[in-house]
Amino acid sequence: MDALVLAGGAGSRFWPASRRARPKPFVPLVGGQTLLDATLGRLSGLTEPSRIRVLASRDLEAVTREALVGHPGVRALFEPVPRNTAAAIAWGAACVAAEDPDAIVGVFPADHHIPSPAGFLRTLAAAEKAAAHHDALVLIGIEPAHASTAYGYLRVGDRALGPGGVHRIREFREKPAAAVARRLVRSGEYLWNAGMVVGPARRILAECQAHAPEVWDALGPALERTARGEPVETRALDADYAQVKPLSFDYAVLERTDRALVARGRFRWSDLGSWDSLEPHLDAAAGNRVRGRAPVVNIGASGNVVWNQTGRALALVGIEDLIVVETEDVLLICRKDRAQDVRAVVEKLEDPKFKDLA
Repeated sequence: MDALVLAGGAGSRFWPASRRARPKPFVPLVGGQTLLDATLGRLSGLTEPSRIRVLASRDLEAVTREALVGHPGVRALFEPVPRNTAAAIAWGAACVAAEDPDAIVGVFPADHHIPSPAGFLRTLAAAEKAAAHHDALVLIGIEPAHASTAYGYLRVGDRALGPGGVHRIREFREKPAAAVARRLVRSGEYLWNAGMVVGPARRILAECQAHAPEVWDALGPALERTARGEPVETRALDADYAQVKPLSFDYAVLERTDRALVARGRFRWSDLGSWDSLEPHLDAAAGNRVRGRAPVVNIGASGNVVWNQTGRALALVGIEDLIVVETEDVLLICRKDRAQDVRAVVEKLEDPKFKDLA
């Protein structure tokens, strides 16, 4: 299997640790590893380094190449500008097809936390077999551990299909309200959509051409030339990319095609999407969850998530259910139930007077 690792996300909900010049995949949010390092480590059990490509935008070239120094053989691909995952996956698939037209491609976001890779690797082996057998795009669905409102859901068809035990997808559900999430989980018919997909490179391109005109109309000729191994002039690719409508691969392709299947993943997984999602993965400390070198003085504080990048001590007095994040130049404090709104701070940083904080 060839692997495409998507490392171009802005990670705005993890500001101020995640910045424009060094976004979330390049930050050691959990433990001592960056999310990208952890992803590449897992994939080393799946395929050889030369078949792994990290996909990011051109403005992240320096930080990406720096990160790959510790992963010899892994290659990098740089989009002219970020245009969401539909364009990124199509372009990555074309680059893979240029070297091996029959390649099976796995697409992996670089911001997932999977503490034990054994189940992950077993699921990927089944998905690869099913993708080849059915000439299909196979998503990875995770058995819900609780009724989460942070994830999309996949409704699984009743009957397993041949090799790999995959199922048809009966329905895509976007991130639901809490009451709806509880109903979906109780039904036993839904899996979390883990945002990982496995499929033949040529099938990815064919489905993009058939279902995603927002991408293909602008980028199709360049993708076809790339897949044939023909050179594409940089300025022409830049111009084509500028015309692409930013859409997710889920929305542009997977929700529109009849060739999407799901493989059931039986492994622990979380999509680290915002500060509150770190809570289970940080050290417990007197009723709080803490990451950082500096001491935390606790006077009647509980239920807080503390992430400290500095050596300064923090004192928490009588506060509950807050997120406290300190970097060298910013202190963020917000309620846990407003963690998704941190991205609104990043939007405010478009003002030139805040350019050093973005």
